[in-house]
Amino acid sequence: MDPMSQQRRVAEPTRLWTRGFTGLMISQIAGAMNDNLLKGALLILVVAPNLWEDVLGPASTGWVSFALTFPFIVFLGYAGQLADRCSKRTMVVWVRLFELPIVLLIVVGLWLDSFPLTFAGFLLIATQSAFFNPAKYGMIREVAGTHRLSNANGLIVLFTMVAIIGATGASGFLVDGGKNGLLVGLVMIPGAFIGLLGALLIPALDPADIERRWEWNPFGRYWADLSAMRGGPLYPAVWAWSFFYFISILVITVIPQLQDQMGGTTQDTSLMLGAITLGVGIGCGVAGWCSGRSIRVGMVPWGIAGLFVSWLLLGLLPLDFITMVIVLLGGGVSAGFFIIPLQAMQQRLSPPQKRGRYIASANALCYVLMSLAALVFIGLIHLGMEPQHVFLVCSGCSLIMLVAFLARPGALRFDEADYI
Repeated sequence: MDPMSQQRRVAEPTRLWTRGFTGLMISQIAGAMNDNLLKGALLILVVAPNLWEDVLGPASTGWVSFALTFPFIVFLGYAGQLADRCSKRTMVVWVRLFELPIVLLIVVGLWLDSFPLTFAGFLLIATQSAFFNPAKYGMIREVAGTHRLSNANGLIVLFTMVAIIGATGASGFLVDGGKNGLLVGLVMIPGAFIGLLGALLIPALDPADIERRWEWNPFGRYWADLSAMRGGPLYPAVWAWSFFYFISILVITVIPQLQDQMGGTTQDTSLMLGAITLGVGIGCGVAGWCSGRSIRVGMVPWGIAGLFVSWLLLGLLPLDFITMVIVLLGGGVSAGFFIIPLQAMQQRLSPPQKRGRYIASANALCYVLMSLAALVFIGLIHLGMEPQHVFLVCSGCSLIMLVAFLARPGALRFDEADYI
């Protein structure tokens, strides 16, 4: 029998840094580095004056963002079902195994300067990430413990953001230093092996619902799961968390478009993307530490208020590199205080037997809005909007959320005793 299929139940952890949490952290960091090395390289290579500047048109970064998010919409429903029917550890191991040939395809594409091959590899990387997400978020409670969810989420996001910062920052330098990004692909090879080794560290976990009926059309299930969340704090938490990522895609997509306008370099673009990621990592780490053993929903309005101010400043102030880095860093810190309570609520309030499915449906909503954001960006650029003014759109969206939370201050409150 395949040793990965021999499952046993893991008792409630007595400490945070268990073997399972450590393995999950290693696998998550390695995967985040590979995803963002390639994403950062593509965002740079498709804008002027780089290799593939004419391939996708004036809103090229919007199409890259759309390609990143669309596979999640298609495959998350199946991934969520697998996360409930199978061991989440088994899912993570197989996802990391499939990453190895995908990385080799990307290396070949970059070596041949082939946009179709490289872009195909990018779509496949996004697809395997879609299968990783529900298993990852669903197992945090099992490997870290119920009362450490905020702390565990804060640490995972913090270290993930450190990985993203390193990968995003390195992507610009690797594109400049190699044969049109070939070094990016070569660096991804050890990253894929490290991700697999981390997955193998995770101990065996029992399936949550092995008898669950398989649904070939998961899109109806997305709606059914979201409808089942109505009437409780989980429903507004999922929508707010997803809407945040709508805004984040607009921000991340517009930053490379400013390179030519600011007279910057690919390294400047990488550092600006790294600044916002560093801010998110700091904010998530501090928010998780401040939360301790509880989920502090009072952080959410303060976080969205900081985002509103940050995007407003970027939309109105004269553009220069230092200003961009400082304000993006501040916006990232605010984002951390916004997303950590909402992310922990999804894991705490989802029923254990349906956790993988609920998290997959929440992620599906998130990626629908992210894909919509990419299309909105493409539309705004084609309508003639200046890239800097996209920040004003982000500020307006943040203001809508802030007003909604102030109008219903108790929408996210819950009694932990009511949830297993």
